[in-house]
Amino acid sequence: MQNSLSLPSYSTALDEPQSFIERWSTSFVFVLMSIPVLGAFFFIGQSLRLDESQSLWQVSRSLSGILTLVAGDVHVPLYHVLLHYWRMAFGESVTIARLFSLFFFVLSVPALYLLGSRAYNKRTGLLVAFLFAISPFMNWYASEIRMYTLFVFLTIMSQYFFIRIMQEERPRLATWASYTLIAILGVFTHYFFFLSLIAQAVYFFLRHRIFPKYTLRLFIGSGIVVALAIAPWVWYVLFRGVVGFQEPSLVAPSFVDLFSTFSQFLFGFQSDALNTIFLSLWPIAVILGLVALRRSVRFLPQTEYFIVSILLSFGLTFFGSHLFAPIFVSRYLIFTIPAFYLIVASLFSTYTKGFRRVIQGALVTLMLVTFGIQVTSPNTPVKEEYRGATEYLSMHATAQDAIIVSAPFTIYPVQYYYRGPSPIKTLPEWDQYAYGPIPTFNHAALPDMVAKTTADYQNVYLVLSYNQGYEADIKQYFDSHYERLNARTFSNDLSVYVYRLRYNTVLSAIPTAVTRTN
Repeated sequence: MQNSLSLPSYSTALDEPQSFIERWSTSFVFVLMSIPVLGAFFFIGQSLRLDESQSLWQVSRSLSGILTLVAGDVHVPLYHVLLHYWRMAFGESVTIARLFSLFFFVLSVPALYLLGSRAYNKRTGLLVAFLFAISPFMNWYASEIRMYTLFVFLTIMSQYFFIRIMQEERPRLATWASYTLIAILGVFTHYFFFLSLIAQAVYFFLRHRIFPKYTLRLFIGSGIVVALAIAPWVWYVLFRGVVGFQEPSLVAPSFVDLFSTFSQFLFGFQSDALNTIFLSLWPIAVILGLVALRRSVRFLPQTEYFIVSILLSFGLTFFGSHLFAPIFVSRYLIFTIPAFYLIVASLFSTYTKGFRRVIQGALVTLMLVTFGIQVTSPNTPVKEEYRGATEYLSMHATAQDAIIVSAPFTIYPVQYYYRGPSPIKTLPEWDQYAYGPIPTFNHAALPDMVAKTTADYQNVYLVLSYNQGYEADIKQYFDSHYERLNARTFSNDLSVYVYRLRYNTVLSAIPTAVTRTN
C-alpha cells in the first residue's frame, strides 16, 4: 500500500488503458529478458580480458585458496565461490564462465521491472527494464567474468525491499528478512554495496516520518546482523595482511571522468572522439531537465531516495579518491545504473505525451546505435585482444626467446592462452604464487632488471598493456638499447614489441613490419 505521505505518481497519463499493460506486462518482460541473451552473441566470444583471466586463475583453486587470493584482491568472495562451483557443474570454458554473469543480468531485467512497478507503475517499470536490457554498458559486463551483474541484481532487490519497507503500513517479517538476507549477500559480493546501504540509512534519517513505526529499531537490528555476518571476513583479511597486494595503480578522477561515467551508463564505451561529443551535449540535457520541472513538480519519496543513492555514491567515491586513495571507477559504480535509469524514466513522465515519445524514441535509438558501435568498432577502449596477441607469440616466439609482460599482473591472460616454448617473465619481476605485493618499479634498477630477465636469450617479445605509469620508460629503454624487429598493436594500449638481444644463436623468422591487428 502506498504510504499516505507519498505524492501521486508521475506516470498517470498512459497511452493505453491500464488493463492492456496489466494483461501483457508479463509477456513484455519475457521478451525483454531475451534481449541480453541475443546481445551475448556479440560479446561472449571475444578475447579474455585481464580481470576475467584473474577471476579464472582465482576460482581454479580450492575453496581455501580462493579465499586467500580474493582477500588480497580488494574484493569479497561470494561471486568467486559461486563461480567455482558453477564451473565444476557445467564446465571450465570461458563461455561457461561468462554465462554465469549473463544469468544474473537476465534475472535483473524482471527484478528491475518489479522495482519500477513498485516505485512508480507498470509502464515505468517496462520502460526502465527496456533501457536496462539494451544498455551497452550493462551488456558489456553481462559477458565479463566478474561480479558486476550479481552486484547489480542484489542492489535492485535491496532497493525493491527498501521501497516496500517505505510503503507498507506496518513492518512485515518476510520483507525485513528478505531485505536483511539481500544485504548480507550484497556485502559479500562487492565492498561498494555498503554505499547502497549507507544511502538507505541517510535517506531514512532525512525522511523517517514517511516510514512505518518501529522501522528504526528494525534497521538497527538488520545492520547488526549484517555486521556480524561480514565480521569474520574482515578479521580474516586483516589477519592475513594481504589486502591490496594485487591492486592496480589508479589515478584520481577529474570532473570529466565524473560526467563521462554517466555517458558510459547510457551509451557504453566509445572512442574518445565520440565520447567528447556526448559530453558536449550535457547543456541540452540540463535544459530538458529544467523544462520537465517547469511546473514545480515535487519529487516522489522514492525518486528522492534514488537521487540520494546516486549523489552519495558518486560523491563519496569521487572525493574519497582525492582525499584518500583513488577508487572512482565506472564499473565499481555499476550498481547505481538502476536508480539512474529510474530517475530518467520518472523525468520522462513529466513531459507531454507527444514530446515524451520523441525523447524516449531518441534515447532508445541512440543507445541502440552506440550498442552497435561498441560491438563493431576496433577502437572501443575496453576491448583487450590478449588472445590475438598471445596467438602471435605462440606462432613466432621460440625456446631461444623470452616473453616479458608489463604490468606484471597482465601475465594472467597471457598465461591462459599461451601454448609455446618460450618462458614468460614480468617486468618488474614478480612471482604471482609468492606471498607479498607486486614489486614497485624502480627506474634506476631497470638496466639490472632487464639484464637479469633477458640473460641467455636471443630475442625478447615485450608485451605492454594496462599502463601503470612506467610502461613508456620500459619501452624507451628497449628502443635505445636493442634493435627493434617488429611492433604490433592488437587493441587499445595492448602492443607487442620484438627486440633482438644478441646474435650468438640461430635467428628465427620474424617479420619486420609495424602493423596493427584488431
